[in-house]
Amino acid sequence: MTSMKELRSRHDTTDMLGRILAFPQQMQQAWEIGARFVAGTPLPAGPFTRVVVCGMGGSAIGGDLARSFLGERATVPVVGNRDYSLPANVARGALVVASSYSGNTGETLAAYDAARAAGATIVAVTSGGELAKRCERDGVPFCVIPGGMPPRSAIGFSLLPMLQILRACGVAAFGDDEYQEALAVARERCEAYAPESGANAAVELARRLHGNVAFVYAAPALLEGVARRWACQFNENSKALAHFAFFPELNHNEIVGWEASPELMARAVILVLEDRDDHAMTRRQAGVGLSIMGPLAHDAERLETPGGGRFARMLAMMLLGDFASVYLAYLNGVDPTPVNKIDRLKKELA
Repeated sequence: MTSMKELRSRHDTTDMLGRILAFPQQMQQAWEIGARFVAGTPLPAGPFTRVVVCGMGGSAIGGDLARSFLGERATVPVVGNRDYSLPANVARGALVVASSYSGNTGETLAAYDAARAAGATIVAVTSGGELAKRCERDGVPFCVIPGGMPPRSAIGFSLLPMLQILRACGVAAFGDDEYQEALAVARERCEAYAPESGANAAVELARRLHGNVAFVYAAPALLEGVARRWACQFNENSKALAHFAFFPELNHNEIVGWEASPELMARAVILVLEDRDDHAMTRRQAGVGLSIMGPLAHDAERLETPGGGRFARMLAMMLLGDFASVYLAYLNGVDPTPVNKIDRLKKELA
């Protein structure tokens, strides 16, 4: 059996795996960038009715993870906006965070303009581009993060400064000790999932998914953003179809879809991401639902977060999916970095 180290040298021409292995260093850099920004920038203090994170793709996932991590510690609702428009009733009284890694995302720029027109308070996170230009023109504070990476591999830069901005604006509460714990766990997980590591859970997961389709399920709680992240990472890195949905809602509709052809279901792998803070009835729904769907699938597994605080548990589960998606790319014989169809789409829309 060809080793992952050999496959890496063959397929990973721009070292996507290296970027994931360097996630702890990115966390540190992103935390320091966020700390400097909030210390040196006058930020709005509200009061706000909600937080609206405007972004697409890899730039939007930071908002999803922030919402999942903060949970009830967010003093107002945190919602995502993945569209060109931003209805005035959403923007009114809101703190809008415009997140665009490149600064040139068309949907986010349009949403920024809509937020301005609605009189919302705006803060941005970007590496530059047109978004930075508009913020400078309009006197809107923006946190500058390093550019030059695929947005999905810059998740630390999208997430950590945003968390510090939300805390500084008075709409979120968390301790610096939670970041320190999460950093230590990220280091440990990156060592455990490195290609030379024995008993590698990420490699094992990739081998189980090879030739199959991942159905990633979770509760709408701590792992909601992680489930979306897993599916998107399998899409972009592995060049594989993947799907995500949430209990208990999927038991009211999607579960019936498992009556589809046995040939189709025989390629489905169900991955249920679970955390100790999930509602007890949601966990029961997952168990019963899995007992119905699991026998129809190629494989099914319930994956529990490790111990520790919320931030550490969330990032530990995120990293398992990140590593597995790159190893699956190797097994699929593809380079995980290029996203040719997205590039074509952007070219045709330009």
